[in-house]
Amino acid sequence: MQRPIEAIYQSLLPGISTITLRFRYYAFFVWMLEVYAKQNGNTDPVAFRRFQRRCETLFALVAARGSTELGVAGIDWAHKQLSGVLENPDTIIDFSVGADPEADLNKRYLRNKGGAFGGIYATQMYEMGLITLGNDENPISVCSDRALPLVNAFSEQLGDLAVLFLGCVKNGKVSLADLDSLAPMKPSEVIAGSKEHSLLVNVLLGRVSSASAPDQLRRSTARMLLKLIALSNDVPTAEAVKWEWFGAGKHEAPDDSESGEVRDMWALYQACDLMRLAYENILDLSLDILQAAEMRRMTLGALLSELVDLADVPNGMTWSEFSNSLVEDAKPAASARLAVNAMVEARASGDRAERIQAVLVLVTALAKKAAAFGELLDKALDAPDHFHSLRTEVRFLEARANDNAQSVVATVIRERVVKRHLWVASRKFRNQKAYTFLIEPEEGLLRYRDRFRVSPSSPRLDQAMRFLRDVKLIDDSGLTALGQAELMSNEVL
Repeated sequence: MQRPIEAIYQSLLPGISTITLRFRYYAFFVWMLEVYAKQNGNTDPVAFRRFQRRCETLFALVAARGSTELGVAGIDWAHKQLSGVLENPDTIIDFSVGADPEADLNKRYLRNKGGAFGGIYATQMYEMGLITLGNDENPISVCSDRALPLVNAFSEQLGDLAVLFLGCVKNGKVSLADLDSLAPMKPSEVIAGSKEHSLLVNVLLGRVSSASAPDQLRRSTARMLLKLIALSNDVPTAEAVKWEWFGAGKHEAPDDSESGEVRDMWALYQACDLMRLAYENILDLSLDILQAAEMRRMTLGALLSELVDLADVPNGMTWSEFSNSLVEDAKPAASARLAVNAMVEARASGDRAERIQAVLVLVTALAKKAAAFGELLDKALDAPDHFHSLRTEVRFLEARANDNAQSVVATVIRERVVKRHLWVASRKFRNQKAYTFLIEPEEGLLRYRDRFRVSPSSPRLDQAMRFLRDVKLIDDSGLTALGQAELMSNEVL
């Protein structure tokens, strides 16, 4: 169920991933690519990787010196290099070995030979329209026309420091005095009002000429974040943001035609993720029961019987009647949030009955919430049938509206969770040679094998807010003056 969920949130924040942690890297890397193209001009991937990794390693040392920076690739390695050295401006740090992709793993600043650019940022920078990825003709990425003004702005911001930085890269060595001089390169040192700052804001918010559909979607999400931060006078957690956009937060949803469809997509994302979370709780509860059973084994029938008994579904009611008794049609979002809270508390306390009952409330609330999405449910979740999602599960329940409620609960547990897990695990084993079975069938019994982590997905909202902070639109207090000015502007270049 994760794949359709990922497809939704990846489309809403293109160019940002869960591991792209600092936005100034986007300016630093396009500058690095252009410098390499002009100074080296060759297409030898070995030579480029040597240059790239030295640039990244020196950048990490700059970030680790003095007031340290979070989210910088290789920062732990850099701290180790700087710890215990003689505090003398002339002290030299040799980073050539740490940057060498062929060095022992324990000596590299990053294990991945592609470094931060190849392993983390390149794909996202491509999505933002800043680079063209390497190909057979030229395996080295190159800057796009959109990136060139940012290259020039970053270069102007560095001034003579560019010569110092590149000289250290060439030598593979840097003094503490030079690291101190290079401090303006740190990710947090973007100067508000500078050309670099203005261009970074434009790129992040999709305020660019010939803006693509991904640019516009990222802009809508970013502006929604700014509006929510302005409304709450605080920087909310990603979890709080998800509930606000789902319709179960502290603030009334604004009448906002600018971001209406995007907000609906974020609400759909949350609904899909909560349905997955509900099923994960059923699977986790099944594992809990199996683990406590004699020899850690039970028949599927016995497991189902215990779970259905815990659910305490009245006999003689249809699924439609039972589900209507659980959730008010007018408040499915609020009911879903209460059910999630109850589910989490019951898991922590070990109350199995309370937990499975909260799951059923959550599933019912999500099915009712799904009706509000209309055609979007089918449009956004139009995937092959073997990808289960909110759409497939709602249709499954709708088809059984007049069936006995106890039978429907048993069928959901058996077909949509337990057997589904076995089917997915068998496909992964057959196609990927990955053994992911948590429950193993054994001579007519189910045998407990392992646990897994039940958790909501991370849809890049934390990273988006980190980027908004990097370009000075928000700070610890909420919206900055620059952020307020951005909200007042609808300008698209």
